[in-house]
Amino acid sequence: MLEINQVSGGYLSQQIIRDISFKIETGEIVGLVGLNGAGKSTTLRHLTGSLKPMSGKVLINNREWYSEREKLSLIPDHPKLYPNLTVREHFEFLKLVYQIDHDDDLNQLIKRYSLHEHLNKYPYALSKGTQQKISIISAMITNPTYLIVDEPFMGLDPLGLKCFLEDLNKLKENGKGIILSTHMLNIAEKLCDRVIVMHKGAQKLYNESPYLSAELFKERTLDELFFSMIEGA
Repeated sequence: MLEINQVSGGYLSQQIIRDISFKIETGEIVGLVGLNGAGKSTTLRHLTGSLKPMSGKVLINNREWYSEREKLSLIPDHPKLYPNLTVREHFEFLKLVYQIDHDDDLNQLIKRYSLHEHLNKYPYALSKGTQQKISIISAMITNPTYLIVDEPFMGLDPLGLKCFLEDLNKLKENGKGIILSTHMLNIAEKLCDRVIVMHKGAQKLYNESPYLSAELFKERTLDELFFSMIEGA
């Protein structure tokens, strides 16, 4: 279980999020939704350890995150690639670091995301969507227990988006835990088992629960629930 427990934090002395608490179990997709500036990316940066909480803890299987960090993988909101490595060299580097000694899964993903023609190119020659596909494949081939996904859809073409949504569901079925930050409520409603709503750096509660269950979407859409929770806040 990946858990963020009463975490407040931000950048230097500026607090962005306050008292955030939720859990991600294996075999589920949890959505983190909110307006721009709600604190979604800041929350995920605390989960990955790139930001240190001002208070509270991040735990994996009831242990401090850094002792279990090999179980995490991140797809960031902006692809972060090495400018002096080709696409092929990015994947070769990851294979060395994570001691991946077979190419079957990687080759399948390269074909699935139509990256064959880009393997010998450097990042500067690639569109944002193509760079995002490289980030997606790079995260998935490390076989993480928990996948942290931050606003991944911008720039993806229709085929890339279709493949990625299918792959998230497949990862869930294979027992991975996924937290997905997005402001695209229609995708979150269809994809996620539970949804956390953030607004102005805080969690919004629904009937005293930090989650909106997928069961609720049968009665009201996520759009309706979301705007009712942030209205006037």
